[in-house]
Amino acid sequence: MFDDIRGDIRLKTYVSYILAACMVIITLITIFIPELKALYGVGDGPAVNIFVRLTIPFQHGFDTVSSIIHLVFNLIIMWVLGTYLEKVLGSYRFLITTLVSFFMYVLFHRLLLLIGHGFTPILMTYSGVMFVVMAEGRYVKTRSMFEDYFITLRGVQLGIWILLPVLMVFVPLYYNSLSSLLQNIFYGNITHVICGATGVGLGFVFRQHIRQKLTQQTRKHYIKHSKSDRLAVYVAFGFPLYLALIFFI
Repeated sequence: MFDDIRGDIRLKTYVSYILAACMVIITLITIFIPELKALYGVGDGPAVNIFVRLTIPFQHGFDTVSSIIHLVFNLIIMWVLGTYLEKVLGSYRFLITTLVSFFMYVLFHRLLLLIGHGFTPILMTYSGVMFVVMAEGRYVKTRSMFEDYFITLRGVQLGIWILLPVLMVFVPLYYNSLSSLLQNIFYGNITHVICGATGVGLGFVFRQHIRQKLTQQTRKHYIKHSKSDRLAVYVAFGFPLYLALIFFI
């Protein structure tokens, strides 16, 4: 079942592609035109207006090397988790998941006056929902846990929740060498933990829908989504539109 969903080209993941394109475009233009860093992300300090802070998921890194590494890492996770989750949930609920995560990310980023940026906290939300998808997959068809893509997802999930928190402890040192170890642990992981927990919560909200779609895949060998999923793709174009309008705000 998990392998079949991954390989089903009838299931479109346009919202994921739009979000990935925003990541690539914003990160690259700030590399080639450093002056634009004042408009995207929060790299120079926490005292920025809300319009700039709303761009934080799409800017990555603090210099060219860290930007590329961070961007590539997030694009890989987006491909493994994001596109797959959109196939299961449909573009409508996937967009809702992204918007809820986006709100939580920006809210706590502002409340704590954080400096870092990147799409990783939203990816953590996708990961949280994926725990519920994987649990429901075992419920619907027990042999799913032996499929190649289920094993891939399990490995990615373990890597994200075990290795990433350790890595993020060292990131605050990059822009604040005076941080203590406890501060590094807190500031390096707080938005990831909050957004990850948000994802688990959303997974339970969508639990019946997830079970329905996985059951549909098992019985009919395809997942059928609704008109609202097609409409969600058009709504998702609001992300690149806003990023373009930031020049005039």
